[in-house]
Amino acid sequence: MRILFLAPQPFFEVRGTPLAVLHMTRALAALGHQVDLLTFPQGAPSPTDGVRHLRSLRLPVGRVKAGPSLAKMALDVPFLVEAAWRLRFGGYDVVHAVEEAAHLIAPFARLFGVLLVMDVDSSIPDQLRYSGFATRGPVLWAVEALEGHALRHSAVAVTVCASLTQGVRLRAPQVPVFQVEDPPLVDPRATPSQEAVDGLRRELALGPWPVVLYSGNFEPYQGVELLLDALALVPHVQLLLMGGSPADVARMKREARERGVGERSIFSGQRPPSELPVFFAVADVLASPRAKGQNTPFKVFTYLASGRPLVATRIPTHTQLLDDTNAFLVEPTPQGLAWGIRAALDHPEDAAARACQGRELVEREYSAERYREKIARAYAAVERLAARSS
Repeated sequence: MRILFLAPQPFFEVRGTPLAVLHMTRALAALGHQVDLLTFPQGAPSPTDGVRHLRSLRLPVGRVKAGPSLAKMALDVPFLVEAAWRLRFGGYDVVHAVEEAAHLIAPFARLFGVLLVMDVDSSIPDQLRYSGFATRGPVLWAVEALEGHALRHSAVAVTVCASLTQGVRLRAPQVPVFQVEDPPLVDPRATPSQEAVDGLRRELALGPWPVVLYSGNFEPYQGVELLLDALALVPHVQLLLMGGSPADVARMKREARERGVGERSIFSGQRPPSELPVFFAVADVLASPRAKGQNTPFKVFTYLASGRPLVATRIPTHTQLLDDTNAFLVEPTPQGLAWGIRAALDHPEDAAARACQGRELVEREYSAERYREKIARAYAAVERLAARSS
């Protein structure tokens, strides 16, 4: 099939949605589909066989951070114009739209008679609420109305976790839903050399104390401030934070100093996913301190695949995948996170058993092979619908 894949994101950047887009488009191309990927103009090249990468018009808006922003809203305008023009004249069988792209393109897909696959990587109304960008009022109402319209007129919906699947079924029960969880970012069997591990420890000036690793952006919903507060309650532990823009790293360093944990907080900045195995090798505990959210973070599947003990907050974003057999689930408070870190470090046999259960879960249900199988099933349904409508 000829697929117009719409991802209103900087591409490529090492963060959740662009990573999900990269894996999805690679899988679709591997299945033999022709994919035109339209993204924002920002981001690094990431060539993929079978995928033609297109970019919308550049505007002078600077960096586009994760989550809702005025910069993103401005870029959505030329993005929609480009998407609608290509949809009208590109001869596509399907438009596969991620996040707000589905809301924007749905009327044009109906007008031009092209099947819409709505990729529900997250709920945009929930994003607006969690970020504080719009907690009530006309903006939130308009987005909720657009999301409902797009869902009702989708041929198929693709979700990444159970809570989003339930939300789609409640709002559009007639739409077929395929749950396709994110695959691990790295091969869980990859073992870095001791030389690479020692080199990273020297580069980051890591001391002899146990290392707690966090990877991801530093947006408020991620709970990084909670993790810094927890570090103040757990002496003789160092926190390694992988990710964040230079401005975000500078801000978080100030937060660490104000809490008295600046010397025990080590920032690596953004690093490519290929370096994750060596970061996991220096870590004694992994942390996912999310404070808010419904969709399971992309990184949690990679965390589980690493075989390292995981401390995560006991909120829906985690509990739809994790339980007390495969992670240390804690309350989303500094005290809760501190307890989880101490428990993982003080009880190594229990920590190893939970980590083993997590790795086995990923290998059984969420491996790269299972990911491709799930996408193949979803697009087999799309092809049947396309054949029926032609």
